[in-house]
Amino acid sequence: MRSSLLWLSCLALASAQSLTSSDGYVGYNLEVNGDEESTGYETANTDTNNGTNYPPPDVFLNATAKVGEISIGVQNLTAKINVDAQVLSLLDFGAGVDLSINRVDLIIQNISARVLLEARLGNLVNMIEDVLDSIDLNPLIASLGRTVETVGDGVGDALNGALGGGSSGSSSGSNLTARSILNEQDNILYSVNDYSGDTHTNRKLERNGDIVDQFLDNDGRVRSQTRIGSYSTEFTFTGQENEAVVDGQTVRAREYTYSPFFGLNIVSWVYLNAEDAVVKAQVISEGSAGGSSTISN
Repeated sequence: MRSSLLWLSCLALASAQSLTSSDGYVGYNLEVNGDEESTGYETANTDTNNGTNYPPPDVFLNATAKVGEISIGVQNLTAKINVDAQVLSLLDFGAGVDLSINRVDLIIQNISARVLLEARLGNLVNMIEDVLDSIDLNPLIASLGRTVETVGDGVGDALNGALGGGSSGSSSGSNLTARSILNEQDNILYSVNDYSGDTHTNRKLERNGDIVDQFLDNDGRVRSQTRIGSYSTEFTFTGQENEAVVDGQTVRAREYTYSPFFGLNIVSWVYLNAEDAVVKAQVISEGSAGGSSTISN
């Protein structure tokens, strides 16, 4: 009996010794990939990916630092890490971390630090691609995010030339600025304003398809109006035509663009009945800035 117990004890001791590895792990072997300080570990019996296949990260950082002794004094420290993406006003994505420290004193001795950073931006890239694809399919979406743009030198001359003459200059100390003044409800194509001479001009698309120049005073009152053309001679048909209903009757809606000078591109719809008579003409959107304003001292 005593010999049997002694034999079982020896067997248990031998089994325990066979399960113990030199690195301190029991039941499996630890293998380290890369350098000894790497944070990426793999074991024989452990699924480190949990059965999920991840794509390679867009940003990967695996760093090791060893510090003997560092003494640090910090005041008013602010750190910011941000990911920012914006497409017109249709997509606005932001993610970030803000850190602020008023004052801190640190003494670091005999420290080993490891950092592992993986960043996958695939979802953000897909979001931006979806928005851009939508704009490619329907360019009118871009008008939702239009902004005021600076128009280069000579726009004043181009505007006045398009309106039939006049000086683009201003008196001493004046400012010449170009700005977007499109008003879809009033069918205003663009404006030229000169507050020093109390003369302002609106180029307007009439409901019947005529293009007119309205001359106004500083209070916006129309003094006179001159017809300068029609959509059929001044506009360019884009090739897009749809069926629509205007004032209870079925009509054809045709899309036109108007670009009297470089920097201005306006999209309009002209609605025609069965006899090709204009039922309605409507400004829809502008692709860039148009107009000028002259202000004297």
